[in-house]
Order: sequence, then structure tokens, then C-alpha cells
Amino acid sequence: MKIEEIKNQLEKKKLENNLRTLKIFKEEDLNLSSNDYLGIGQDKKLKEEFLEKYRDKILFSSSSSRLITGNYKIIRDLEERLNKIYGKSSLVMNSGFSANKTIIETFYNKNSLIITDRLNHSSIYAGILESGAKVVRYRHLDIAHLETVLEKYKKDYDDILVVTETVYSMDGDIAPIKKIVDLKKKYKFNLMVDEAHSYGVFGYGIAYEENLLKDIDFLTIPLGKGGGSIGSYIICDEIYREYLINFGREIIYTTSLPPVNALWNLFILEKMEEFSDRRKKLWELIDFSKEKIKELEINAICDSQIMALIIGDNKKADIISKNLRDKGYVVYSIKSPTVAKGTERIRVGLNPNISKEEIFNFLKEFKNELNSIF
Repeated sequence: MKIEEIKNQLEKKKLENNLRTLKIFKEEDLNLSSNDYLGIGQDKKLKEEFLEKYRDKILFSSSSSRLITGNYKIIRDLEERLNKIYGKSSLVMNSGFSANKTIIETFYNKNSLIITDRLNHSSIYAGILESGAKVVRYRHLDIAHLETVLEKYKKDYDDILVVTETVYSMDGDIAPIKKIVDLKKKYKFNLMVDEAHSYGVFGYGIAYEENLLKDIDFLTIPLGKGGGSIGSYIICDEIYREYLINFGREIIYTTSLPPVNALWNLFILEKMEEFSDRRKKLWELIDFSKEKIKELEINAICDSQIMALIIGDNKKADIISKNLRDKGYVVYSIKSPTVAKGTERIRVGLNPNISKEEIFNFLKEFKNELNSIF
């Protein structure tokens, strides 16, 4: 791109009230934008326990890809533990984006059909683009529409992948995975499920809790949310794992995660069942938030730990989020085209470290801002 074109594109973003900037928030403010849904990423006691256990084993660089010297012992220990929990083979990746993209671009091509929920993450669409496969989007969480698409194309393709997330990042709504699995049994497609926003909140994930692992070909578990970390797990059959190691470009050519991250991820994985009190407190906060949203007559979506407070305009969303930040709340506007026009919002990520009083006070402030700006 030429400089003039770059300037024009940035100016267009400004005029649309949609220019992104990098911000720093004050640590003393109430952080309502974090995806650390169990509050483990910032837990000082967990950090101290981790350091006490692993202090002498911590290394900060793997210094190569896993095919060279980056396949250190602790990363294999982590995978062995995952294998026992999920009953399948596992592969540790550097990020959820990398895991999703790599699966799709490695296994699917121009002869494949990929059917994706229209609101699936950008990483999934990046993989689809690289694969060259034909893509069809079905209406968000609309299982009847998914079946219509399958019925239409079943005779034209014998290599079909259906991709869904479990909990969606903008509305926090939950996909009916069991119904999709039922369709798989009928139409014989491959199924890929992303558990980015459900891991931790639902223990080992919704697929695990609902006993659906055997019916899912590729399960990705990104760790930057409820996992309180970085990286991602791929859960799949051993033959898929072997193929990824041999043909997955981001595995072959990327330096693997530092050992310190694998140690932390193993530490958290082994404690996942101990976090039941955190999950209980989180769901109590979710139910409380639903009650207060109804009481204050706020237009919002709150089906899980993700709360979407609808404003409906890019400029107004920016103004309200700035005013709330000035009052000590770390919130940011989510604007179109990231979300559909007319549904611009403030997105809140709940966690058990937020008190009921704090969330109620915030909702009242949001309501006041909403009333004053309209």
C-alpha cells in the first residue's frame, strides 16, 4: 500500500468513529474487560505457589521449534496429562489463533466444503482463506439452517467440515453442541469445536462436561481466557496429531512456547477441579447481574460470563465507555463492523473477583450515562 492510501484508510476509520488505539489502564480501576474469567491469571497466591513448586525449573525461552529442541520434557508432560484427561491425543500450540488456523489450512483444500457459524472467530476464517476451500456460513446458532446447508451440499462434497465455537465472545451465547453432534451422525462430516470462552468456566470445557469428545474431530482449547495463560491445546486422534506435526506450517516453523508457560499451563490444568468454588461464585455473579439488568431495564445480553450492554451507535458507545473509564471502570466500546450495526455495545467479562456491589454500582453508572447521552 502507498502512504496516501494508508492515510486515507486511517482517516476513514476516524470519520466512522472506529479508529483503534492501544490504551493503558490504571491497576486500581475495576477491570471489567478482562477475559480472565476465573481470576487465576492475576492470582498472587497461585503465583507464589507456582514459584515455590517450579522455581528451579523455570526457563524463559525454548529457542527453537518443537521439531528441533523446543519439544522439551515439560511440554510432553503437559500433553501426557491432557491425553489422560481427554482420552485422545493432544498437541500444544502457541495460541488459539494458531491452532484454529493451522488445523483448517492443513487438512482442508479446494476440494473441501467448510460450513461455519457466521460469527466464528477471525482465526477460523483465516484458516479457511488459506485452505482455498469453498465456504458456506450458516446463521448464528441456527441448527435448522445448518441442516439445510448440509442437505443442499451433501451430494457435492465428501470432505465437509463444520466449525463452531461453544461460547461466543461478543454475546456470550452458547452453541447447542449436542444438536450439532446429532447432525454429524446423520450427515457424516468432520466437526471442529473452539472452547476459547468455555474452558475453565465449564471446567475442562463444554465438550468434556457433556461427554461429546468422541464425536469431535478437532477440539481447540485456547488458554488466554479462563485458562489464565497463553497457548492452546488441540485435542484430536493420534493420526491427526502426527499429520499436523509433519504438515502444519506453524508447528514446523514457529519457536515453541517457553517452558515457563508450559509449566504454568500444567500447574493450572492439574488444579482445574479445585476451582469449583470460583466457578460457583462466578455463576452466582452472573445470575445477580441478570437480575439487576432486568431491574434497571437495561438492553443487554447476559447468558454466561460475558455481558453485552447494548448502546446501538459507534460514537455514543465511545463516549459512554470513555466516561465510565473516567469513573474508574475499565471498559471499552465494541463497534460495528466487529458487531452488527445497531448492536454496538460495551462488553463486560465477569469473574469471581468482582463483587455483587461493584457490578451493581457499575450497572447503575452505565444506566445513568445511557440516560444522559440520549
